Amino acid sequence: MRKYIYSTINLVLKKIGLTLQKYEEKWERNAFAKLYESRIKYVPLSGIHPAECIVFSKDRALQLHALISSYLEKVASPVPIHILYHTSTPAHRKAYDEVRGLFLNSDVLFIRQDSDNSFRSNLITLLTSVHSEKVFFLVDDVIFVEDFDVKDFTKFDTDKFVPTLRMGMNLKKCYTVQEGQPLPELMPDIIKDKDKITWQWDQGAHDWSYPLSLDGHFFFTQEIATMIQSTEFSAPNTLEDQLQKFRRFFLFRKGVAYKKSRIVNIPCNKVQTENRNLYGNIHQDYLLDQWEKGFQMDYRSLYGFMNESAHQEIFFKFRKR
Repeated sequence: MRKYIYSTINLVLKKIGLTLQKYEEKWERNAFAKLYESRIKYVPLSGIHPAECIVFSKDRALQLHALISSYLEKVASPVPIHILYHTSTPAHRKAYDEVRGLFLNSDVLFIRQDSDNSFRSNLITLLTSVHSEKVFFLVDDVIFVEDFDVKDFTKFDTDKFVPTLRMGMNLKKCYTVQEGQPLPELMPDIIKDKDKITWQWDQGAHDWSYPLSLDGHFFFTQEIATMIQSTEFSAPNTLEDQLQKFRRFFLFRKGVAYKKSRIVNIPCNKVQTENRNLYGNIHQDYLLDQWEKGFQMDYRSLYGFMNESAHQEIFFKFRKR
């Protein structure tokens, strides 16, 4: 019987002593049951790729172009990318059409949201089209700054590990709370790989204790799809917030990352209204104006950048496309 049949729930019960009867809320009981059922009824997926990627994007065509470009240049064994995007104006939509036209010969699929309120239904439909065993998510203000081979992460058992592109020993600060964050106690004997680090998620602080991020973390497709279908949300930010209800099932797993982050999130603007996240002062309409003038982000100038936080406001230049 395949290893994924192992019940994540049983592992959690063994590790932290929870029982189904201790959950008082009906939602938690139902979510617990659905997650358990998804493991019992596991059906091997037929995808030809070891993973697929889903990117969330809104009104950030120039930044999305930089993400896709850096992905195609820095990632070995690239896998299909699904871009789930939304636009607020015809000008932003036109910019996305232009970006899509630049990647017609790449394995990049653009899916436009049906409406302002269709993010959840569109995402669930998209997940049904993912046939790979694993999936990872990105947002459009991410850049790949280091080389990365997808197979380096898809080899890990997601019942035991949450591989992440964004963590690394270079991360000493947490941007979202504006505080320093210590490195967790590393576990060098777990995976025997000199290029990577391992730690226990429940022993970390801030970003080092956040396994359910949508910024470059790898998940078992069937498991994350079940979790997403069990929650209510309206945008990527509220989705990530709702996923934290399952955090207890992931804290006992181990994080694995390269010694240096492979990606950095550049929060130069904000396009969602669901939370009060920090962000910079480069408005998305200004970036749209630069795109319309024929410019793109000079993303290559950021290759090798040594970020100190998973999210970091970084000055970037433009160059003609």
